[in-house]
Amino acid sequence: MASSFSLVTRARLPVAELFDVSLSIDEHVASMAKSGERAIGGVTRGSIALGESVTWRARHFGIWFTMTSRITSLQRPDRFVDEQVRGPFRTFRHEHVFTGDGNETVMTDTLTIGSPIFGRLAERVVLVPYLRRLIQQRNHHLLTALNANAGTNPDLPTWPADGSTHFRRSEVTALIGHGDHAWERATRDVLRWAVKTRSGFAVDDTRKVTPGSELTVTARIAGVTVREPVRVETVVESDTRVGFSYRTRPGHPVSGEEAFIVQRDEGKVSLTVRSLTAPGDEQPWRSLYPLLRIAQIIARRRYLRALRPPVEH
Repeated sequence: MASSFSLVTRARLPVAELFDVSLSIDEHVASMAKSGERAIGGVTRGSIALGESVTWRARHFGIWFTMTSRITSLQRPDRFVDEQVRGPFRTFRHEHVFTGDGNETVMTDTLTIGSPIFGRLAERVVLVPYLRRLIQQRNHHLLTALNANAGTNPDLPTWPADGSTHFRRSEVTALIGHGDHAWERATRDVLRWAVKTRSGFAVDDTRKVTPGSELTVTARIAGVTVREPVRVETVVESDTRVGFSYRTRPGHPVSGEEAFIVQRDEGKVSLTVRSLTAPGDEQPWRSLYPLLRIAQIIARRRYLRALRPPVEH
């Protein structure tokens, strides 16, 4: 018997645009760079079409595998199917379905797999979770390539869940004050990196944030200086929400995005911290990711206290 699972991804994109990029050999290769995946036969560049095949070579579980798959069904922009015709699986079928939902596209990936190595239980415990992470990684890359990755969405009061991402998601909120004075103080400070600087970090430019600006945050962890290149993504300034998000750049110890948002509701002023985190691409940081996760949890606690007014004695 084979194992099967489905993964749903939502994006604010036209159906046809997401459908077309899903057929791109180049984008698929880019999304699988960590496993060294390459297209070595058949259609190796551009888009693949109905009846065409591609041969992939990649390293998984420390072993190099080669697999040839063919597009066996295609109805643009609603659905296509690729299936193994030669390779390591007893069965490998990947169905891609695209439907519109208001201003969003819902992309559903359904994989049916059978392994000659793993038994039924091992398939479900080892292989299915592994392939699910690969599909999440691929889909995240596709949305990023189309500038449609939702990120931490500092402009949205409610942060929609996204089960398709391979990033670890966190959202925490703390009350930091009451009234207009607390609001004015917190909104001024949050846009000048005070959440970071008052939590023990150094920032090389503490002027008011602007979208697209690139800078470096510096931390000291266990006596080691850690430099974190970042890029400001979105800045929000409204009557009830003020804040910004920033994304990591190459050289950062982790990969992801973080947002600091000050909001007020009926006189209460609160700070929300959102983050999406995954291991970085560079060593030694990738191996040290578990320790970095602990450091991030400690830093997050400091963030929630950073914009509170000083205690008067």
